[in-house]
Amino acid sequence: MAAPMTAPQPLPNPPTPLERDILGQLQAAGGTCTTLSALPVAVKSSLRKRTYACQQLQARGWLDYDFEIAQFGLSLTGKTLLGLHLSVWPVTPDERLILKSCLSGRIHPERIHRRVPVYDRQRLLERLADQGSIVVYGRAIANLRLTTLGEHNLGRLL
Repeated sequence: MAAPMTAPQPLPNPPTPLERDILGQLQAAGGTCTTLSALPVAVKSSLRKRTYACQQLQARGWLDYDFEIAQFGLSLTGKTLLGLHLSVWPVTPDERLILKSCLSGRIHPERIHRRVPVYDRQRLLERLADQGSIVVYGRAIANLRLTTLGEHNLGRLL
């Protein structure tokens, strides 16, 4: 006698419509996306809700991502550095340009002086934050990647 066929088991924590939309859009983009705001989701939602959805998906192991500095400003240490003579500067010329860029207040990385290479800005910002030369006011989800588990479970959902 043949063994009875069993129906596939439902997923333990099925994704919400927003989570499913994020996963679907990420899959359509080839499994990766540079920023959460660049991911076109059909479900109307705020960036805060999308961030929370990504956190839930990462907690389940379906999604992986990094954080980038999204908003920063000059700290008291940074202001002091700008007042020092150039011969005693403990920062690189690019880092100095970043510090000068945020003299007027909080800025986003896009507002950094154009001579600082775009591909190097996050690394320099992290270094300045570690030194205490800048204050980080906000971070954003970046470099989203669909995990193998996420691809497998997304296949089961469709």
